[in-house]
Amino acid sequence: MAAARSVLRLDISRGLVAGALIALITAGACGTPVADPGSGSTLRVVATTTVFADIVRQIGGKHVTVDSIVPSGVGPEDYEPRPADARRLADAELIVSNGVGLDDFLGKIVDAAGNSSAERLVLGDGIPTVTVDGEVNPHFWLDPTLVERYYLPAIRDRLAKLRPAVGSDFTAASEAYADQVRHLDAANVAKVATIPPDRRKLVTFHDAYPYFAAHYGFELIGVILENPGQEPSAAELAALVRKVKAANVPAVFSEAQFDPKLAHTLADEAGVTRVVTTLYNDALGPPPADTYIGLMTFDMDEIVKALR
Repeated sequence: MAAARSVLRLDISRGLVAGALIALITAGACGTPVADPGSGSTLRVVATTTVFADIVRQIGGKHVTVDSIVPSGVGPEDYEPRPADARRLADAELIVSNGVGLDDFLGKIVDAAGNSSAERLVLGDGIPTVTVDGEVNPHFWLDPTLVERYYLPAIRDRLAKLRPAVGSDFTAASEAYADQVRHLDAANVAKVATIPPDRRKLVTFHDAYPYFAAHYGFELIGVILENPGQEPSAAELAALVRKVKAANVPAVFSEAQFDPKLAHTLADEAGVTRVVTTLYNDALGPPPADTYIGLMTFDMDEIVKALR
């Protein structure tokens, strides 16, 4: 099936790209060393995804320049590193990732770069995890309360450590952004309240929504692609069709980064008339989903519209 094939990881291609990265990074490591930053210089940050890059940018403001390894509209699960990533990491003072299996590709690039002076911030460290089918789920940011409670203080404190002279600016920006996140969350809670309780059911393309569902009171019925890069068997798809029918699910959801064919196949076989294939979760998209708050607002609006 085309959707699953689009997320397959090709070992041969990965090996070639990894080799190119190592050669490029090694050459870069022999060049001009990164200058010792002063307290007034702009802090160079590289995040693994556009979601984390946006959150860092909201707190860092004019004191940071932030780049993302994985581009907008692309999920980290199916991301293949590129030579350009080496150039970003070679110049970074701070590398921000999620951890918990989401961005494991980062380790090989950093090790090859030999940028031992760059600090590492793993946002998922210390957050209580949810295990789904024996796998720890890393999608914490889809619960805004976890962003406020864990991500924002971690980013604020690390930026202040690296640029103590402007630490008060980071604190003020973090507090202002936390207010925006709380406002977003309150608005989303109110939107969910407009969905009849028996229709608050989610069937999604991949397993990104356990924290979202737990926080907002949705029931997770199932996912189409339980393992990224692994096509569901006919038996697995048939079993999901039976679950969807039994639960009387109003809609099937998928993300814009994935081929929608499997979502439509499931919906057709289960008799579901509404299919939404425009969600974003692992990566930002075009406006209005081009910021974290915009993404969360857009997704909730799409979900509520389909389930209400």
